Amino acid sequence: MLDYSAAGLDPALTTIFTHSSVPALNQLVLPFLSLVTEAELHRNPTVKAELAASGRALSALLLTYPVHQAADILFCKGNLVPVDKDNLPHVEMTRLISRRFNERYGTVFPIPDALLTSTPEVPGLDGRKMSKSYGNAIALSMTPDETVAAIRGTKTDQDRRITFDPEHRPGVSALLSTAALCLGIGSAVLADDIGDAGSSELKSATATAVNDFLGPLRERRRQLAADEDLVRAVLRQGNEAANLVAEATLDQVREAMGTVY
Repeated sequence: MLDYSAAGLDPALTTIFTHSSVPALNQLVLPFLSLVTEAELHRNPTVKAELAASGRALSALLLTYPVHQAADILFCKGNLVPVDKDNLPHVEMTRLISRRFNERYGTVFPIPDALLTSTPEVPGLDGRKMSKSYGNAIALSMTPDETVAAIRGTKTDQDRRITFDPEHRPGVSALLSTAALCLGIGSAVLADDIGDAGSSELKSATATAVNDFLGPLRERRRQLAADEDLVRAVLRQGNEAANLVAEATLDQVREAMGTVY
């Protein structure tokens, strides 16, 4: 909640809630599961990527994760979903579930659209997508020194000439993308600027760019964190609002499915 608020989401205009506090939302997962096939779930690229990263057997929860996301979107009748490129398959799954439900039981849900920004993909420090589960993300809660340490620990290569080549130089290219995003310039332009100065200069430039860019947000986060009751109050209000919406939607679903007795 502190990260969201520091980044600009206003709790007075945005419902921030915890899933475990909204049982009606999670009850939508069961009827939604009846609308998709096992094969369709196995084809989801995000599920495949998360499975490969986990190194464990595929659990039923991970396999059905896209359906849970569909419930997240549709319980509040979401019609526009801001996502990165990697989450486009989840939105498509949600659209599929919405269409099939409406065709089978009557129109209840909108068909949501994905909203991509001018930066639809932000790489992590290792060149893969940025994710907390991969441990390659830069958090707003980090101090400037922690940010510098994380960036210094990025694996690059021995080539002193800095070039933007995501396929063959993922570490170097990830740092270029991160710094360029913070500076508002192209990754290739930044690579040319650094030239033969090497990975050390690239890491230094990236750390400076990230810390400068996140500085105002981190200061805002620090101010918000000083109020110990703020998080609890915002979540309490958000949970209450989300429950009202979810229960109303679940009532509509039960009515449409003929399960009101």
